[in-house]
Amino acid sequence: MMSATCQAVQGQSVWTGESLENDPTWRVQITEAQQAELKASLALVKNKGLGLRDLNQENFPLGTATQELAQQIVDAVKNGRGFIVLRGFPVQGQSDDDIRLMYLGLGQHLGTCISQDPQSVLIADVKEKGIDKTPLTRAYGSKHPTRLHVDLGDVVGLLGVRQAPIGALSTIASSTAVYNEFVRQHPEWLPLACEGFHWDRFAEQKDWEEPYSPTKIPVFSFAPNHQLSVRYNRSWINAGALRRDIPFTEQEQAILDFFDATARSLALTVRMHPGDVYFANNYLVLHGRDQYEESADTPFEQRRLFLRVWFNIPEIRQFSDEAIVRFGLSSHGNIGWTSRELTQGRNLAPGHQRARLESNAHA
Repeated sequence: MMSATCQAVQGQSVWTGESLENDPTWRVQITEAQQAELKASLALVKNKGLGLRDLNQENFPLGTATQELAQQIVDAVKNGRGFIVLRGFPVQGQSDDDIRLMYLGLGQHLGTCISQDPQSVLIADVKEKGIDKTPLTRAYGSKHPTRLHVDLGDVVGLLGVRQAPIGALSTIASSTAVYNEFVRQHPEWLPLACEGFHWDRFAEQKDWEEPYSPTKIPVFSFAPNHQLSVRYNRSWINAGALRRDIPFTEQEQAILDFFDATARSLALTVRMHPGDVYFANNYLVLHGRDQYEESADTPFEQRRLFLRVWFNIPEIRQFSDEAIVRFGLSSHGNIGWTSRELTQGRNLAPGHQRARLESNAHA
């Protein structure tokens, strides 16, 4: 694994929340024409009786205006700051199922959407599910706060359908800016951070797979072209140490704590409303959320709901070791499969290699 250069990185992906407070260019309003085109595509899908796993670029066509929006999203996450926040996704007056169809239909034009959990869902419901958070369970079924982290695919998208009345502020941070703080304040920690950590699999692996990543996942890694990728999720890393029954050393603990504190200090805070959606590059940007509260008498079907997609983008960047840095986290259990592979049942037996990128994902 290529080590850190011990020099600060530069570019659009290096930013702070403070620097973006008076810069509106990271927010984009979805136009009425784009909303109308998404609804028209939804009508086509419903008339054909298609489900989520059936969606692709051919049967969910985008109009000219929405094609331009798709390209704007891809350019922002791939070549810009690493994230974009859209406002005005057409959720008003739509059923949750119809919103899922529109959202995944758009997502399949951004890249190849991949499955996210033991149920092989292509869209995950991020909502309070009454799950007791433990060190060995995933957190998105809980209203407790989530540290700034990355998800497992190339890009994560989160769409607000219903918001909680109290709390739930979203946080977004530049992980390349966090790296620069390591260079500035603790360059002596970089070799260990570049070596990385084992990530747990939260008991979501198949019977024939390891319960945690067999190799360490570097926090910071540089490709031969000096392109930096950052992979960090404290919950998965903590669980990996717990599962292996090997406590962190004092220096490892210090590295993780410094990463968390630095990311939080540099973060942009965003109040997400229904119809707001952000897309973030998981090699450049961290995301998290504050705790939230809802009234006890709010019916379950009316409580906070966000929809999450993961997708891979062709040639999103170069890597020091693509098998580890890019795909070492999304290749276990029912995670990381495309809709076509799920339809074919390729996730059900050992021996099948994930496609990871479908040929029709050309955004």
